[in-house]
Amino acid sequence: MFVGMPCVDGGLYPEQWLAAFFGEHQDAPYEGEHVLLLELYEDTRRLLTELDFSCELFLPDDASLSEHAQGLSEWCHGFLSGLGYEADGGECPDDCGEVRRDLRYIFQLDTNAAGEADAEACRATSEFVRVGGQLIRGELEQQQQALRLH
Repeated sequence: MFVGMPCVDGGLYPEQWLAAFFGEHQDAPYEGEHVLLLELYEDTRRLLTELDFSCELFLPDDASLSEHAQGLSEWCHGFLSGLGYEADGGECPDDCGEVRRDLRYIFQLDTNAAGEADAEACRATSEFVRVGGQLIRGELEQQQQALRLH
């Protein structure tokens, strides 16, 4: 969600982001956590706007293949949820819609993975998700700029 939300609304302020994420009726994070989350937000926004595709997925380190696949599935689910937090923001451009559909399939995949073939498929899928997220961000940014001009 942390990545999807700023893709939809590049002008989202950090406090709005936290309020949307934690909801009105949930307790906000403790002060130390609050500062870390605000730093995470700023880092995420900065990395999303980098033209060198340096944004990396936040997935479990030193995890089993199955845990990595589960993390990838959860990342896709959170990203799609973040994209949908502002559902009346209009339709996604065609390329975005295709990537969103693929991400929905990925988060629904069986995450019981083992063996080198599954490991390679997981690496390739992770790269697809990383680049797909950046593609969606770029397409939505262009759409927002076009709306601002009209």
